[in-house]
Amino acid sequence: MTERRFCDLHTHSTASDGTYSPAEVIDAAERLGLSAVALTDHDTVVGLATATERATAHAALTFIPGIEISARWPDGTLHILGLGIDAASPDLAELADYLRACRNERNPKMLGKLQAQGLEIDMDDVHACLLDRKAAGPDIVSRVHLAEALRRKGYAKDRREAFEKYVGQDGSAYVEKERLAPSKAIAAIVAAGGTAVLAHPVQLRCGNNAQLERAVHDLVDLGLGGIEAYHSDHRPEQTRLYLDLARRFGLAVAGGSDFHGFGKPDVKLGRPRVPVSAVGREQLTTWARR
Repeated sequence: MTERRFCDLHTHSTASDGTYSPAEVIDAAERLGLSAVALTDHDTVVGLATATERATAHAALTFIPGIEISARWPDGTLHILGLGIDAASPDLAELADYLRACRNERNPKMLGKLQAQGLEIDMDDVHACLLDRKAAGPDIVSRVHLAEALRRKGYAKDRREAFEKYVGQDGSAYVEKERLAPSKAIAAIVAAGGTAVLAHPVQLRCGNNAQLERAVHDLVDLGLGGIEAYHSDHRPEQTRLYLDLARRFGLAVAGGSDFHGFGKPDVKLGRPRVPVSAVGREQLTTWARR
């Protein structure tokens, strides 16, 4: 049997803003011959039970339960991955309920801005774009669904244009997302038995390497346990820098595609290639056992 040498520890499903169901993410990872895959939906764990069950059909594929949480940051974007979490953690459940309530307040505000511009679109149009209502929990309505509704209504030729014109950070209907304090996001992940991992550090938009090092140092003081060295947004020299930071701070190495399916058509599952040797088979096994 050919050795499986690569993994993808950052993926999204229809439980949040992806376009593949949790089971489809697992099946796609198996078709690619990955050694391990993590499902890390935004602010929710509702897809993990389905993904865990599906993974039992693929004996050679290691499944790692995860989550991705947005946290406050002065300039760029700070996302924290939780790898190896207990999906039944009450701390995570409380956090997810709070963030879901924040989304439920944010979405109507964006719809109001769209309607004020003369666009005939309402929440029924958005709900029609939810791609999977079989998740074991409440639906997560995200900007991907707003963008798809705008496309279907003819206000944008595709989702990318909908983001650029309307619901992206520079769009005319954008409303800032509620973000947690980094300490709270990290604490919830650790309380759930997981490792808090700095996702795509390039998106912190630190001005130089010294600023990045200070940021990582501060997050480590809060309980950060890993860094996503490999990511679809990272250039090779950035990956090397993040691997060096992992070594210097004693952090676990992670990496993944940030796969969303058709929502991010340029991002492919399993790309970039994340070597199991860089993450460590023992670390993958530990995350899978939690």
